[in-house]
Amino acid sequence: MIFSQRNAIAVFAMTSALLLFGGTAQANTVTSSNGTATASLTIQSDWGSGYCASVSINNQGDAATTTWQVVVNPNNATINNLWNGNLANNIVTSMSYNSHIGVGGNAGFGFCANTHGGNYLPTLSNLTVSGGGNNQSSSSSVVSSSSSMMSSSVSSSSSVPVSSSSSSLSSVASSSSSSSNSSSNSSEPEMIPNAVSNGWPYCRSADSDPDGDGWGWENSYSCIVYGSAADAGPGDFPYCLIGADQITLCDSDTGSWGNEAGQICLSHSMCPGMGSATQAPMRSTPVNPNADGTTRDVYGYLQSIWGEYMLSGQMDLTWQDNIDQYQRVINDTDRAPAIMGYDFMNYGLYWNGISGLTQTEEAIAHWNRGGLVTFTWHWRDPGAAEGIIGEFYTEDTSFTIPMLNGELDTSSTSFANIEADVDMIAAELLRLQATGVTVLWRPLHEASGGWFWWGRNDRTDEVPAAYAQVALWQYLYDRLTNHYGLNNLIWVWNGQSAAWYPGDDVVDIVSFDIYDGSQNYESQIGTYNQAKAYPHEVKMVALSENNNIPDPDLMAAEGAWWLYFMVWNDTDTAEGVTSSSNFWTGEYYNTNAHKRHVYNHERVITLDELPAF
Repeated sequence: MIFSQRNAIAVFAMTSALLLFGGTAQANTVTSSNGTATASLTIQSDWGSGYCASVSINNQGDAATTTWQVVVNPNNATINNLWNGNLANNIVTSMSYNSHIGVGGNAGFGFCANTHGGNYLPTLSNLTVSGGGNNQSSSSSVVSSSSSMMSSSVSSSSSVPVSSSSSSLSSVASSSSSSSNSSSNSSEPEMIPNAVSNGWPYCRSADSDPDGDGWGWENSYSCIVYGSAADAGPGDFPYCLIGADQITLCDSDTGSWGNEAGQICLSHSMCPGMGSATQAPMRSTPVNPNADGTTRDVYGYLQSIWGEYMLSGQMDLTWQDNIDQYQRVINDTDRAPAIMGYDFMNYGLYWNGISGLTQTEEAIAHWNRGGLVTFTWHWRDPGAAEGIIGEFYTEDTSFTIPMLNGELDTSSTSFANIEADVDMIAAELLRLQATGVTVLWRPLHEASGGWFWWGRNDRTDEVPAAYAQVALWQYLYDRLTNHYGLNNLIWVWNGQSAAWYPGDDVVDIVSFDIYDGSQNYESQIGTYNQAKAYPHEVKMVALSENNNIPDPDLMAAEGAWWLYFMVWNDTDTAEGVTSSSNFWTGEYYNTNAHKRHVYNHERVITLDELPAF
C-alpha cells in the first residue's frame, strides 16, 4: 500500500486423506542416434489411481536445437494434463519458447495421468531433435531405469462451507484448480506478446491505460495496450523487454532467472508474452515440506474453498493502536472479518509512545478467537542510523539490494543490515509459531511498482530490479525456513509482474493489490486472470489489499475467485467519517449497504464460519 467460540454456520466436517504410493518412482532415458541429445523421464508422484511426471531434454551436442519431439508411451494410463509442450497421439513437441536449447542446456515438460490397472507407469520410446548440428532420432535407448516405492499419507479434518469437498490428491490437484480454471477459461484473454514492433513493451493489462489512448504505465515505464490504436503490431526481438530493460534470454529454460557465462538472463518461459498459458496442477501441500500440521490444515482449507467462496479480511491500523479496525467492521456489518492483517512496519523503533509494536500480540488474540492472520512488512531502510526512523519509499532512501557477480553481496554492510532486520522479524514469527499461529506471510509487497526500496529501478550496476528482488525473496525464504525453522508460514507473493516471480518452489499464493476509484464494485476479472497466469503451477489468487470490495455476485458470475479480500485501514479520524483516507469507515469507497451485502453474502466467509484449525 502507498500510504497518503466459532459457530458451525453453513459448514460441515470434511476429512481428506491423501495417500501417495510413490515419491520419485521411476527414471527412464532415451538418447538420439549419435548421442547429442537425451530425454529423461522422472515420476514425481504416484498415488495409484494417477501420477505426475516430468521430462527433461538435454542438449549434449555442439550447436543449439531448434525443435524437439518426444514419444511417450503411457501404457495403462491416460494423460489428462500436460504443460510446457504440445500433445498429439502421445507425441509431445516443443513450444515456441522452449524449442531452443543451447549447448549444454536443457528444457522440459510435465504431465499427469489417470491409471487403468497395472503396468501404468510411462516410458519414453523416441526422441527427435532439429538443430544441434544435424536432425537426429533414435529408437528407445534405455540408459538408466530405477524404481523406488515409498508411501506416505497426509490427512486433515476441517469444516468447510457446504459445497466444498476433496478426497484425493487428484481432486486437490485438479478440482481445486479446475473450479477456478473452468470458471474463468471462457474469459481468459489471448496471449499478449512481449513487445511492439517499434520497440515499446506491451502492457500486461489494459487497466494500465485509464484514459483509453492506447498508452499505459507499467514497470515504471510507458507501454502500449495490445490491439489499441497505438499498437503497431508485435515485434520479434532477441531479448525480453520489461519496462525500459532489454533483458538477455537464457539458453536453458529453468523457469526463472539465471546467470550464464557471468551474464544475468531470464528464461523464455518467464518473459511476459513468451510463456505458456498451460500450468501444472496445484500442489496439495505448502511449498515448505516441513510445514507444521496446523499450517497444512489451513492450506488445505484454503484450497477447499478457493473457486467457491471468498474470505473476508480487514487490515489493522498499524500506526495508531487506539483505533480498532476489527470492531469497526462489526459495528457496520454485525459480522467479524475472517482474516485480520498486520504489519511489522514499526518493529525496531523502540521509544515510548510509538504505536505498532503489539502487532504480534494482536495477531495471537485474533487467532485465539478463531481467526486467520496475515502479515506484511513495510520494511524500513535497513541502513538507517540508530535512533533514526528509516524510510521505505524509494524516493526517501538510497538503500539498494546489494548484488555482486549475479548474487546477493553477503560480504557487504548493506547485507549485514538486511540480515539483522530479518533476524529481528524472525523472532516475532517464532513467537507466533510457538503459540500455534499460522501466518499468511506477504513480504516484499508491490515490488514491481518501484516505489519501495526492494523494487527500486534506478540501480546503477546494470542488475535488473526484478532479478535483485527475486534474489532477496529467495534469501528470505531460505533464512526463515531453513535457518530459523519457521514451519508456520504460507508464502504469499505480491510482486505484481511476471518477471518478478521468484519461483513455484517458494510461493504458495499469488496476490494483487487493487485501488481503483471509489464505490467501484467490479469483480476485477482482468487483474485476477493476470495474477493467476504468473506461476508455472496453479496457485491460489488473493486480493491482498483493496479499497473497494468486489461484489461477490459479479465475482461468481465472471469467475474472479479471489481467495480473500483485505480492505486497507483508516486514517486517524473518528468512526464514521467519510474521507478518501478512510478505506473502511465512512462511505467513500464502500457504502454501508455494500458492506452489509458483502459480509452477509453466502459466498463470503466471516469469522463465525471458519473451522477450527
